[in-house]
Amino acid sequence: MHTQQHALQQINECRQTVQQLIQQTEQGSQLYKQMLQQEQQNVQMLQQLLQREQQAVQVIQQSLQGHNKAIQQCQHVLNTCNQMQQEISQVGSYNVEPSYQRVPNQQQQLPSYQSFQQNRQFIQQ
Repeated sequence: MHTQQHALQQINECRQTVQQLIQQTEQGSQLYKQMLQQEQQNVQMLQQLLQREQQAVQVIQQSLQGHNKAIQQCQHVLNTCNQMQQEISQVGSYNVEPSYQRVPNQQQQLPSYQSFQQNRQFIQQ
């Protein structure tokens, strides 16, 4: 009988130990679930940030294209001014009609300041 009581006592101790392990494992699982949730939220925030950064890159690229176009147009105006200056200098010497009177109207327009401001506000968001 003593052996039987000893066996029952060991079984009860084993049961208690297993119940404690189950409880500790469940607590650990809760912590892992919270960590998982936090990491999923972090992923969402990083994806949103990535989208904003990609949009900012596009706006900056468009602005750079506009700047390049403006530089080209300014270079064209500068070339025209240089040509006009040269022709005006020649008019005094040769009395030749300057070609600047025949310069066609430019069809292209520089990017507007309002467009620049809209792009700038978009980036700051």
